[in-house]
Amino acid sequence: MNGNAADQQIKEYNDRWIISPMRGGEVCRVIWQPNIIELIFNNSFKLTVGYDAQLSPRSLAKNAPERQTITHWAREAVEQYLGSPVVSPVFFKSGAARIAFRNGWKLLLTDSTEASEVTLYDGETSLWTRTGLSAQTNYPIVRIDPWTGNLVTTPEWPPRPENLDIDYDSDDIND
Repeated sequence: MNGNAADQQIKEYNDRWIISPMRGGEVCRVIWQPNIIELIFNNSFKLTVGYDAQLSPRSLAKNAPERQTITHWAREAVEQYLGSPVVSPVFFKSGAARIAFRNGWKLLLTDSTEASEVTLYDGETSLWTRTGLSAQTNYPIVRIDPWTGNLVTTPEWPPRPENLDIDYDSDDIND
């Protein structure tokens, strides 16, 4: 990572977030618990997924034969597949996620209502769950126009005038 400001942004599109600070991070430890798998990255991120998480060496298509649940492969193989730098960390507003690794493998989390809980942590703070992005992040969130790829800039709301004539004791909502 080169450390510029764009590397520390979360890019928001209409349907997804790109968690740029995850790029370049590698899974350095996998903790296989009874109901979840913890993927510990070497750049302060941790992702907890269920055993229904899927891996694919190539295809993103839901019905691709090489797209299988994580339990399809031996644990040692899974750890090897995930031990490559992250190149595309995409977390969808629908509750799905797709993390692509430099070696071509993809970790895929569906948005099915039956799917296991998933949480992305930044340190000890929850950053993303299937319900969306946390309101509190350590990274600036920038909105991206899906057609142009440019930043969406909106003007600041004007400050509240200090001399408003408001009767706070009134029952009339128009006062």
